Amino acid sequence: MGFLKRTKRDDSALYGAAASGSFEEFTATYDPSKARLDFSAASLLGLALGNGDPAARVAIATRLLDDGADATAHGNELHVLLSGTAHDFDAEPALLRRMIEAGADVNRVVPRLGAPLEALAGVFKFTDATLAPFYDVFFERPDLDLLHEGAFKKSVYASIKQISAKRADLLARSEAYLTSRGIPIPE
Repeated sequence: MGFLKRTKRDDSALYGAAASGSFEEFTATYDPSKARLDFSAASLLGLALGNGDPAARVAIATRLLDDGADATAHGNELHVLLSGTAHDFDAEPALLRRMIEAGADVNRVVPRLGAPLEALAGVFKFTDATLAPFYDVFFERPDLDLLHEGAFKKSVYASIKQISAKRADLLARSEAYLTSRGIPIPE
């Protein structure tokens, strides 16, 4: 089933509610048949993942996933979720896990952000301890590839090592992950 193509004008209220409204504002304009709406730059799910209100973000994205939204529509959905500067550290890790289980690629690289774990690590507003619930989701994944090329022509591991002064726990967890899989830690 392909995406329903719409213009911004056709569903402007829905577009705005997903991107910046409350869950109540969203549901007032939403019909479940529109869960797979695709705008030129983002899916409806992608817009919801960028909503600045973490509670609304989780509620809207969860509803969209419940109604069949594609967690892989544009390939940058994890990056949109993780690169924000406001998070619900109790609810969002479950949303992250659900998106990955629905096919979102933990290793997908997008320009200027790298892989999803690099995008998360680059939000220096938060400490490693605060980001630990997100890290837990990544490090439980057997398909996480820390040695593939991420941002700036270096591996995800090398990017993490470069910022280890601010991400010491992430670096330690990355090294433990590699070691547990019998992968030598790169120099």
